[in-house]
Amino acid sequence: MNLKEKLYSKVSSYNEPVSEQDIRLFEQRYNILLPQELVMFYTNICNGCKMPDGSEIKKLEEWEIDPSYIIKDFPFEDFWIWENDESYDEGKLQKTLFGNIELVDIGDCQTWNMIVQGKKKGEMWFFTDAGIQPCVPPRGMLEWIEGWLDEDNEYFGLE
Repeated sequence: MNLKEKLYSKVSSYNEPVSEQDIRLFEQRYNILLPQELVMFYTNICNGCKMPDGSEIKKLEEWEIDPSYIIKDFPFEDFWIWENDESYDEGKLQKTLFGNIELVDIGDCQTWNMIVQGKKKGEMWFFTDAGIQPCVPPRGMLEWIEGWLDEDNEYFGLE
């Protein structure tokens, strides 16, 4: 079973895919090129859906984009737990807003974001009110969604 069939069989609702033109207009508007897996998901699989656990992958038109932040490179390469960081400062915290799009808000100040600019472009990262964490090993959007659908939620290399 391919990812599209698997997703359609497991989610409670999904939206029809967007057109390539919708994606290109978004990219032109914000002067960025989106990761290919993100484009593939939204143009070939669906424009957001309700996941089996009740969370939702946001529709393209629901993405909250700050034009001045989306064009900047996401500067992190490893996890950062700021609540335990003695060198914490507001400037560094603000940089967590650079070059990423929140795709899933799972509640309790926890989100899954796609990195769209910088060295980690194309990777899914976990954001909380206490820190940020990449998937370990790194996962693109399609592998991340497949893991979510398979209830393989070991994203942080703790096995």
